[in-house]
Formats: sequence, structure tokens, C-alpha cells
Amino acid sequence: MSLNIAAGLGLGGNESYPDLFQPYGGFPDSVRVEDGHIVMPELPGIGFEGKSNSSR
Repeated sequence: MSLNIAAGLGLGGNESYPDLFQPYGGFPDSVRVEDGHIVMPELPGIGFEGKSNSSR
């Protein structure tokens, strides 16, 4: 969810807190960081749907 918020507000990727606030922070499981960048996935919803650990 925090990745979607950071992208929507035009903030940097660090603002999505990739290692904190689990299971809500971080990137969806399919997202890979390459050369310091990511590509936003085309997933429905607000961001929880792409994380396998969001139901814990």
C-alpha cells in the first residue's frame, strides 16, 4: 500500500519503506528493484493484493 501512496504523490521509492511496517510497507512480491528503479505493477486494488504476507 505504501508503494502506491508514494507513487501517487510523486515521492521517491524510499518513502514506501521497503523494509519497515510489514506487511503493509514494501513492494508487491512481483516487483524487483533493478538499477535503483522499479516498474509499478498493474494490479487491482490499493496494494495489499500483490503481497503474499498481507493476510497474516
